[in-house]
Amino acid sequence: MFGRKTEHAAGGPVIVTVHGTNDAAASDEGDSWWQKGSTFTQRLIGELERRGIADAEIMPLRWSGANSDYDRLRGSSDLVRLLGDLGKMRRPHAVIAHSHGGNITQEALARASRAGSRGGIVSFGTPFFTRRLKAVPLAIALFQILMGAVIAPIMVWYLVSILDAGTTKLIETIVVFGGLLLLALWSLFAGLRKVFHRSFAMRRFKTALSPDDWLVIYSPRDEAMRLLEQAAILTPYYVKTEAAVRSLTAFASLAGVVATAGLFIAFGGYFLNPIVTKISAGEFGLGMAADFTFLLLIPIVYGAIFLGIAGLARAGGGWLYAKFLSSAIHGGVLGAAFGGDGPFRLTGIRRMPPYLSGAKEQRIEALSFGGIDDAAVFVAAQKLYDTIVMAEGPEGGIADPDTMWKRLSDALYHNAYMRDDDVISSVADHLVQTWARKNYPADQTPVTA
Repeated sequence: MFGRKTEHAAGGPVIVTVHGTNDAAASDEGDSWWQKGSTFTQRLIGELERRGIADAEIMPLRWSGANSDYDRLRGSSDLVRLLGDLGKMRRPHAVIAHSHGGNITQEALARASRAGSRGGIVSFGTPFFTRRLKAVPLAIALFQILMGAVIAPIMVWYLVSILDAGTTKLIETIVVFGGLLLLALWSLFAGLRKVFHRSFAMRRFKTALSPDDWLVIYSPRDEAMRLLEQAAILTPYYVKTEAAVRSLTAFASLAGVVATAGLFIAFGGYFLNPIVTKISAGEFGLGMAADFTFLLLIPIVYGAIFLGIAGLARAGGGWLYAKFLSSAIHGGVLGAAFGGDGPFRLTGIRRMPPYLSGAKEQRIEALSFGGIDDAAVFVAAQKLYDTIVMAEGPEGGIADPDTMWKRLSDALYHNAYMRDDDVISSVADHLVQTWARKNYPADQTPVTA
């Protein structure tokens, strides 16, 4: 532990807190765990002071809190800027994140520049996403790479050729062709960064973070994590083969009717002109009867279309169709559960940061949180009951669903990490040990307790 308390030249250490989904607030101060003045932040500051770290400052990162990967990536951009500012000020800092706040932190650190003053990272109950580019963003990225790889050499050749030949419009040449060269290089870099996002992230993590810098805290009893983990690994059959065959058979009937109608719309004039001509001439004999034989095409065309599709469905097409529909439905379910509205397809859930999956991070498996969660169930229920009985009115009473959900969610294990004494103590130990290992604050000397 740190043996003496002295103030760092650049200011005291900063602890950036990143909240999770549905936990946003309009102010940096409040009762939520990540806000200044909350029970968790006050107790953590006290634990740090007992370990020799004085004047720690809580700096919340506020983002929308929506179950949206797009919003999480926007939040990660805000965190990148915040960490960059702290790095420039050379202020020792750490990050504590809960739930999807851990995904925001992971994506931010994958893009943030390396900072010598960065300390420990702590995540509570984070279902870490594995991701890959969706088809359309991937196509755009590949097009950017192609355009950059083709145009950049051409612009270099133009610049060299024109400058060697001599020109009276030197500035114009440099501005036009140099600008196009920079644009091509930017396109190439942007495309490569998207396509090789994971590779670049893992390389940056490997050089910027020690495996012991990130403390992952989770509980096997965490409802939110288990729900998302199960959603990721399940491959249910939403549509059975028999149902798919029936659906394709019904479609075969419709397709037969549409194809037959389309045929007669396209060639109706060809079939009807001889009949109209004979009627106009008053010829009602066998010749006209022969002209009406084109009507035999109706059962032939309809039967060919119907039997072709229905036979294909029974020959394996129904199974493929069922697989396709089940995959599409499951993708939609996962998209809704994961909030997959960003450029990346969220392919799975891990309990450890994927960018550090090969590292031996320090882990705390809080199994029961010392019984605090079992008690929290009854505490939350009692608060809700008292609210209803006391008839507090629309605000805060039974007519306020937001308040009711907040009080009930307080009883979940997913929201219990920050209430446990052992967890808070472990977080404080981790932050102190990480700063000590990196000798921050620089004018404090780590000694053994």
